Amino acid sequence: MNAVSVYSFTSLAWLSVEAIPLIIWPALISSLLSVDVQRGSHIPVNEIQEYFARSLGFAQIAVGFLIVVLSGALPLTSLTVSKEEGSPYTDAVVLISMFYHAWSGFYAYLRYNSSQGQVGFLLGALGSGALATFGLWILLFADDKGHISRRTGADKRTSGFPFDNREADKKRVPKKQL
Repeated sequence: MNAVSVYSFTSLAWLSVEAIPLIIWPALISSLLSVDVQRGSHIPVNEIQEYFARSLGFAQIAVGFLIVVLSGALPLTSLTVSKEEGSPYTDAVVLISMFYHAWSGFYAYLRYNSSQGQVGFLLGALGSGALATFGLWILLFADDKGHISRRTGADKRTSGFPFDNREADKKRVPKKQL
């Protein structure tokens, strides 16, 4: 299993963990977020709040499955995508989902700071932040495409910055003409 597949299934699992309470117990989630309930009074949840909570839960699960399918972790057919090439949407899906996790983690962190330290917001910020960091790592370093030279066997992605490769530069010195 490559890094993109691990990221995709981890994103699906995290979004499902966030979505299942919204779908099963929308009244509980709405009451936990209410300030009046924390002070001791009970406010009933109306149908609109229940509808929006369940819709958000279903949307999060749908986004999780989109990440898994479009990243190529679960190819739809063997004819459209070969295992060596991967999905053409992998980088775009990882980039967009990385931004989603980063924004979600940043928002949860802001809520954690403004809510006098509720642990749920901290857990949300840590989970989303970890997935955003993992997505950024995949975009920067987890390229499965080989860039190995057939002639020399060297990796073509390397550069001389900030250090020079003097051995390679010796081979490129032009011969002096007399």
